[in-house]
Amino acid sequence: MSRFGKAVLLCLTLFAAWHLCSALFTAAPPGPGADHAEGSHASCLPLAREVGVRAAAGTGSNFVFSPPLSIHAALAMVAAGARGDTRRELLRFLGSSSLDELHHASANELVGRLNGLTQTSFACGVWVDWRHVLRPEFAATDASRYAATAESVDFVSGAEQARQRVNGFVADATKQLIRDILPPGSVDSSTAVVLANALYFKGAWSHPFDVFTAPFHVPGGTTVGVPSMTTGRSQYIALYPGFRALKLPYKNNVSRQADAFYMLILLPDSGTLSLADLYNKAVSTPEFIRKHTPVEEVPVGRFMVPKFNFTFEFEASSDMQKLGVTRAFSGGDFSGMVSGEDGLSISRVYHKATIEVDEQGTVAAAATVVVLMEGSALEEREPPHLVDFVADRPFLFAVVEEKTGAVLFLGHVVNPLAG
Repeated sequence: MSRFGKAVLLCLTLFAAWHLCSALFTAAPPGPGADHAEGSHASCLPLAREVGVRAAAGTGSNFVFSPPLSIHAALAMVAAGARGDTRRELLRFLGSSSLDELHHASANELVGRLNGLTQTSFACGVWVDWRHVLRPEFAATDASRYAATAESVDFVSGAEQARQRVNGFVADATKQLIRDILPPGSVDSSTAVVLANALYFKGAWSHPFDVFTAPFHVPGGTTVGVPSMTTGRSQYIALYPGFRALKLPYKNNVSRQADAFYMLILLPDSGTLSLADLYNKAVSTPEFIRKHTPVEEVPVGRFMVPKFNFTFEFEASSDMQKLGVTRAFSGGDFSGMVSGEDGLSISRVYHKATIEVDEQGTVAAAATVVVLMEGSALEEREPPHLVDFVADRPFLFAVVEEKTGAVLFLGHVVNPLAG
């Protein structure tokens, strides 16, 4: 078949499959994993621990990551096209026992609502080399579950143009916050499929903060003065052995019954827990973030949370293999993705995230791109009358959706002045 004919066939296949299956997938009732989807929105947290602990080591660097939405959605699309042991390893990594459970996970259910909210947007795309044709069932699943658009490109003679198309898609979807996620040379004539996802979030605090300069103790014994948020208002604070938690709600611009978001800050007590200890707790304890989100406002004494603005990017393939995903990187079975093609493998998993937190609110974005080549609970203590929350040392943070408990962003701050 000619190149033009294959491109036409790809478009017709995607259009027909989407119309045939989108209603079925959209109207499907919750699957057996819907009532206990904790595994799903906790999935990819081991990857966050691997990269986060490494980033925090020594004098450390700031870190931000979108585990259960951006990288989870990108790898869930890949899992939909995998078969056999390749799919089983990806499902295990994503915290689900089956593809049906994965599709009905709380984080994936949230994906379908993000574009209807004023605070968020979410986009997915698939770029397939013109020599290959996506399987209709794979295209239909990605279109209905993740609203993924598909495009035929030429990775043989137009690899650089294809790379720029993917980067442009991500930049547009994140309002230009994430650019050049695919570095030069990351795709070439051996590239068969590229899958990408992009997440954008902008939330204003329910109550803006005042700003003052306060000391912050960075690793290595240095103290720096940083612009910081403060208030005399009561706050959602809870005390736990070794750390304290602060919940900062964002203003909900839609009805109270709809999705609401908040930032959770976990601050280790001085000389007790480390950032690595908190990462270990978040990974090993079921629903750790939900169970350690404060539920009552308490009067505050001293209050300080630094402003911060930084970007973090990394390539996840080596960490994923360390965590048990091996077949997908060495002759995996992706026969459910591309017709008549054996021997595809994931070559790279790029992730990039950025976050800015100030006295008005938060703006954050994340993107994940997967390149496939040919060949190869603790009890809460009663707080005192006035509770201090002085984040003057490294801390963890998460941006969380209230109803599902899905974590949009997770990271830590070791130096608020570092970009």
